[in-house]
Amino acid sequence: MKRIHGLVLMTLLALIPFVTNSSFAQTSERLYVVNKAGETISIVNARTLAVEHTVATGRNPHELAVAPDGSKAYVGNVAENSVSVIDLKTNTEKRKITSPDFMSPHGIAFTPDSRRAVVTSERARKIVVIDATTDQVIRAIETDQGGTHMALVNKAGTWAYFTNRESNTVSFLDLSNYRIVTNVAVGQGAEGFALSPDEKEIWVGNRVDGTLSVIDIARRQTVSTIPAEAPIRVTFTPDGKHVLVPNGGASEVNVFDVATRRKIRTIGVGQSPAGVVAASNGARAYVACQGTNEIQVIDTQSWLVVGKVAVGNGPDGLAFR
Repeated sequence: MKRIHGLVLMTLLALIPFVTNSSFAQTSERLYVVNKAGETISIVNARTLAVEHTVATGRNPHELAVAPDGSKAYVGNVAENSVSVIDLKTNTEKRKITSPDFMSPHGIAFTPDSRRAVVTSERARKIVVIDATTDQVIRAIETDQGGTHMALVNKAGTWAYFTNRESNTVSFLDLSNYRIVTNVAVGQGAEGFALSPDEKEIWVGNRVDGTLSVIDIARRQTVSTIPAEAPIRVTFTPDGKHVLVPNGGASEVNVFDVATRRKIRTIGVGQSPAGVVAASNGARAYVACQGTNEIQVIDTQSWLVVGKVAVGNGPDGLAFR
């Protein structure tokens, strides 16, 4: 009997590390925040809303992307024409990537295998491709479009998309041969955009004319235009049912129903909202409020602000992982 009790105890003790590690894995998601004026990124625990690390970057960072394998983040430093490589194991800037093709590097997106990244070079009218295994620039692609601004890559890693806010288009780049196959006309000042979870549509925020353009990806054309106030950034909820759009000219985030393509809710937030991203489980969304130097947390069931976290100066670009 004592031996049986001893075996049971040993079994229970053996399970303790497993339970602890499992619990940690469930609560280890992070929010990554670019602080433009502070020239840092803040790394926030998405469960506790505590800022766990503040990492220095280059001058005037705007956007960032986190590699899907969680190893690193890239941050575009607009004022010094570089990309900071942030080691996410040590939470330090490992190096800066420079290139003569970088002129205001801005939007960034990794391929799903974490082996490549695409970066917009806004003033050079180029897309720069980085080998993310070596952090070396391997290619620069002429866009022939003005103000190439934000970047997305699809789940298969076969296509990249870019907004061109001066040419009022969205570019489709074939990542197998690095050819831009089309530039889809959208509204004026195309800036923030998002790919629907089913990858059938791209919603584009046209900041100048105050609209959202809906692009049918298969048809490669805009199929709907929706009124929206100063849409600076765009994100889908993971279920694909809603789109959140910060109003860059007011302290609010507008919520759109995807099926009806209508605005269904306006949420009051801090001053000058910009970057917006949804949690992977869809329960929360996060918006960067540049005027109040904080991230506000939106519950996606009630559409209410349920939390706030102070970050650095001028928070803008966001990533969630």
